[in-house]
Amino acid sequence: MAERFLAPHEAAIAAAGVRLVLHSEVVGELDDELLARALAHLGVAHPLLIGTITTDERGRRRVRTGSSGPELVLGRGTDLNEEINAPLTWEQGPLLRTTVLRTPGVPDRCRVVTTLPRAFADAMSHQALHRHLWALYGDLAAGRPVPADPVRPVLGPALDDVLAALFPPERLRDFVAERARLDAEFPPALLPAPASHDGGPGPDPTFRVIGIEAGPDRGERLARRAHDASLTVNALVCGALLTALRSLSREPGPVRLLCTIAVDMRRRLSPPIPTEVLQSAATTTSIRLPIDDHPDPVDVGRDLDAKLRADLADGSAAMELAAFPHMLDHHPPSLVITNVGTIDEPTPRDGPRVGDVRLAPLGHVPMIFAVVSRYRGRLAVDLTYSRAWYTDPQITELAHTTSAILHDLTT
Repeated sequence: MAERFLAPHEAAIAAAGVRLVLHSEVVGELDDELLARALAHLGVAHPLLIGTITTDERGRRRVRTGSSGPELVLGRGTDLNEEINAPLTWEQGPLLRTTVLRTPGVPDRCRVVTTLPRAFADAMSHQALHRHLWALYGDLAAGRPVPADPVRPVLGPALDDVLAALFPPERLRDFVAERARLDAEFPPALLPAPASHDGGPGPDPTFRVIGIEAGPDRGERLARRAHDASLTVNALVCGALLTALRSLSREPGPVRLLCTIAVDMRRRLSPPIPTEVLQSAATTTSIRLPIDDHPDPVDVGRDLDAKLRADLADGSAAMELAAFPHMLDHHPPSLVITNVGTIDEPTPRDGPRVGDVRLAPLGHVPMIFAVVSRYRGRLAVDLTYSRAWYTDPQITELAHTTSAILHDLTT
């Protein structure tokens, strides 16, 4: 058993109840009993999954692995919206929730949903966990031996501490002061939060995910357009998202948007953190962009890409998390974008086929999350939000506008 107090960024995420949901479409006959056995082995490999997050009398949050609480169980349901809004029991454990969703009358197609606290998972580790689950399923289906050793470390150090050790305290103080000055002089624009109440969350506590999808042909055309503009696909999609968000503002002239980009730190540390280690190993970098009322998404993507590269080069991305306790009162972002890249297809040697995989961070926070992913040639942008802050028509309009811009870029 291992335990430690949560670091500031972990504690803030846990306090907001932010969960990371991975849902995959399964084509073929799924053996629930076999999947439940695979889950049990997954808990052995990752004792954190059967851990707890508790709060002491001083309000300090602590994580404990391999507690004596409930083991991993396989739940069953029918509706994805119900599942992503299911109450979680991190205080009692376990930390992993797994559910099979089936549509009555459709025996050869279902959806498997795994939910983790975002405080101890990121897109990379959740994907690795998903692949591990299907590898275990395939081994059990074929009667092959299953490894019994846990992935180590079973509880990694907080990324806050790792990054803070890289910078002198005075440099972090200067960094925080400069960000505060920028926002005070040029406050970034935010999408109105009409579902809120008296400055706080409104009465509807549910989450919603609205997806935008480009099939393999359109995704390939988007990749060619990005290449022709000397951009990554992600930079071009970010340009489309910010152009769409800018269009929702009726103000004339340049509007300053604050785009928070997730940055995976695993491979940037020395030694790198293996993807198999469950940990919140992603930071963010906040990019401030003035965007005119008739922007070109290619130009927006180019500006964002240049600033992102600069922030990675000068350490700004790492400093945002290293200085996290001092950043809590800063201006919230206009949009949070996470690019999870190309998701590897789990290929159990024995078992059904995984037809699609999507990820969604969901929390009771006044932020809109956009997750960009690719899987088997398709490109998806999932907009996730809390109905305590935003309304469905708002995010639907953002999704439709983004989809139209992506269509224009590929015709």
